[in-house]
Amino acid sequence: MGLLRIYLALCVVAGHAGMGFLPWTMHTSWEAVQIFFMISGFYMSLIATKYASTREFYASRALRIFVPYYVILALVILLSVGAGLSTGNWLALNGYVNYSAAQNGLAGVAFTGISNVTVFFQDWVNFLQHDAGTSFSFTAHSMAAQSPLYNFLVIPPSWSISIELTFYLLVPLLTKLRTHWLVVIAVASLGLRLYAYNQLGLAIDAFTYRFFPFELLLFVAGMISQRVYARTLAQHDSFQIKSIFAYLVFIVFMMLVFRYSERAAILLRHPLGKTIAPLVSYAFWAAVIPLLFHLTKNIKADRFIGELSYPVYLIHFVIVQWMDFVLFRLSVPSAYLGMVSAVVSLALAGLLYLKIFAPFERKRESLAKSFAARRNVTQDNSLAR
Repeated sequence: MGLLRIYLALCVVAGHAGMGFLPWTMHTSWEAVQIFFMISGFYMSLIATKYASTREFYASRALRIFVPYYVILALVILLSVGAGLSTGNWLALNGYVNYSAAQNGLAGVAFTGISNVTVFFQDWVNFLQHDAGTSFSFTAHSMAAQSPLYNFLVIPPSWSISIELTFYLLVPLLTKLRTHWLVVIAVASLGLRLYAYNQLGLAIDAFTYRFFPFELLLFVAGMISQRVYARTLAQHDSFQIKSIFAYLVFIVFMMLVFRYSERAAILLRHPLGKTIAPLVSYAFWAAVIPLLFHLTKNIKADRFIGELSYPVYLIHFVIVQWMDFVLFRLSVPSAYLGMVSAVVSLALAGLLYLKIFAPFERKRESLAKSFAARRNVTQDNSLAR
């Protein structure tokens, strides 16, 4: 599973660099994000019941998400300031340094700035506009704005982390539901998406993969696949394939053969339409994610590789910006941008994980338990008064 997660993160790097760096066609960045959502649903369903309370679950998830985010946010700001002072290119801070009231209203920029700190509501930025001379308002066409507010996101890909956080808030409730209710939620999410696409004409970015009510389908599909796994593969440890070589062959085969969403769209565009057809292809992942988890759950090296996916996802955008500037100055062909950005992002992610995140991870669960216990004591004391 770890190799799949880092592969998906690198697909996002390739998407933002404008070119891949593997010998085969990689998944698009939006496909990678949506597969990540399914993986998240699988893992949350797997681990949610191990926590003693909802508060402990929230504390653990918050520490897991926010600590790496703030570390990398600080690093991105430092890199951007350093680049700005030395070259005049402020990278992730260009939107703020070049802010003009003639382009954007202050309220929209302030809202986006606050979302950089809270992480929450970054996905909302894709549905908001505040061009100069207009009101701060929701819009279905934020990408067509004169100066889109997403230009003020310091870590632009973290809009998907905001969606993840919204899902985490619902996990304690969703895990208590019977599977048939999860199916109902998935069908409702899909139905809402189809209605919006076909009746409201919203088969456009950001509704295709940034709108939480539509993406809930993928999270819930991941949860359902975990429940199926718990009743099948999890009961048969003898099925465990311990050969790393076999796993590598399988995952490479999957990447080669099942980069097929566009193929599915071509084959099914007449009965389903090319916007809907890729959704059908995700049914493959509902079956494969439990299998990959079962094959690799005891492989430490695979777990380590997977842990790099989150820091790579957060750090890569500023690296792509920086490398694009450096390669241009050095007259290096832009075809190398994806590869160089991937290598640098992996190196930085590995360094951050080994020096900061791994030591913190060893303490995270105990910190979450301690936080939950303190809150319970505080509440008990309040009641006693």
